[in-house]
Amino acid sequence: MSACTASQNYKDADLYSGFTRLDPDRQKRVEDAWLIVRDGTIVEMGQGTPPQGDFAERYDMSGLYGLPGLIDGHAHITAGPHKLEVVDGAPRVTIESVDAITEFHAKIAIGFGVTTVRNPGGDPVANAAYDEKVASGEWIGPQALHAGAVIQPPPFTGAAFAYPKSPEEWDREAARQADLGMTYFKLYTSLTEEELGEGVRAAKAHGLIPIAHLDAVSWTKAADLGVEIMEHALPTSPDLIEPDQREAYLKDASYGLSSKPAYVWFEMVDYDGPLFTEMVRALKDHGVALNLTLSVNELIYNTDDLSGVLLEEDAKFTHPESLTAMKQFLAGAAYGWTPEDYERARTVWPRVHEFVQRLETAGIPMMIGTDSNSGGVYMAHEMALHIDAGLDAWTVLDMATGGAADIMGLGDSTGRLAPGYEADIVFLSADPLTDMSAIRKVVHVVTDGMSHDAAAVRESALSSLN
Repeated sequence: MSACTASQNYKDADLYSGFTRLDPDRQKRVEDAWLIVRDGTIVEMGQGTPPQGDFAERYDMSGLYGLPGLIDGHAHITAGPHKLEVVDGAPRVTIESVDAITEFHAKIAIGFGVTTVRNPGGDPVANAAYDEKVASGEWIGPQALHAGAVIQPPPFTGAAFAYPKSPEEWDREAARQADLGMTYFKLYTSLTEEELGEGVRAAKAHGLIPIAHLDAVSWTKAADLGVEIMEHALPTSPDLIEPDQREAYLKDASYGLSSKPAYVWFEMVDYDGPLFTEMVRALKDHGVALNLTLSVNELIYNTDDLSGVLLEEDAKFTHPESLTAMKQFLAGAAYGWTPEDYERARTVWPRVHEFVQRLETAGIPMMIGTDSNSGGVYMAHEMALHIDAGLDAWTVLDMATGGAADIMGLGDSTGRLAPGYEADIVFLSADPLTDMSAIRKVVHVVTDGMSHDAAAVRESALSSLN
């Protein structure tokens, strides 16, 4: 190829070269890698000396590690702060979206290499507005697939929640969310088995994917009913505790009245018993995927002292209003806990790890999710928790990239570095295969071909608080 031809071919393209490419889906490391991006798409890749030519931009990434842009599988990107009010003598919980807070978290996501998020619940009107602002370039933010208003009875209310009571209301709500461009239909903890089944029916009738964070209804029954993705490592239904332990579980966990099931369930579940075995079989047979958000367990188990799990240098990347509301929410969730409760909760971690290992060994698809507003800096911590649970680094990287993309139905367009894929790329200053904390050391981010200095994006978000 002549220099003239090369210039003609690449003058509208960007070259990234000199980095170590990490391909989690193939568990492959490529030294001295290069790739070429044109019109938001990776068009060529290779190793060694890249093609010569007059590129629109050349980015020397020597010494950095490049991998697919991170996917946070559980990021409430449009959520505002939790608010608890008493109206006419009754409690009222709302999570209303606030543009300034959403824009802040969208920038933080990009600044820490999160180029795609799965938003598992929020005001569908705010979700649709978010998509428009990112697509137009008004906001810098990750691509998002959303669930709309979470289906949950009072005291949860406001734009982020809905509670249909008849088949007609279920269909109207599912249709409304579908018309606003939602992908998922989120079913929540207080629903009965009958309501869960009605929610699955309505979701699928309107082209939505039913997902659920469950408590009363077991994962086994939910899988049989057609729920496609389960949220959180909190499958705390009494129906998954063997009958000889169930009465003790209901009593000790103060079931339905506190957050104690979050640890008591792991104390009492029999991983070799027929109920847990049947649950795993149901998940596998129905192709259910999981998003375990282990950070949620960690936070619940440590609400008496968050300093060791919610680091100050990380917390500054959550909007102050959201951070304050989160701490208040956690304090309320642990109301009535004693020092003994906290000791038991922290002691149960090996049982949580075994839970993760058994699901991974069974081949249940899993993705990384932070249950934060953006993913952002918390992705590194959540991924490290999965390493602590016994998963290997390549597996965890795939759960945050190509594996998550596959679960979300995006596996043919993002989550991998390959020609024809969207140019969603994160460049790190350290090797995450050696130490997963490297995930927070983001130097440069490319999202749909748009190139960003990560530190500048983070600083832009922080400066908006002043």
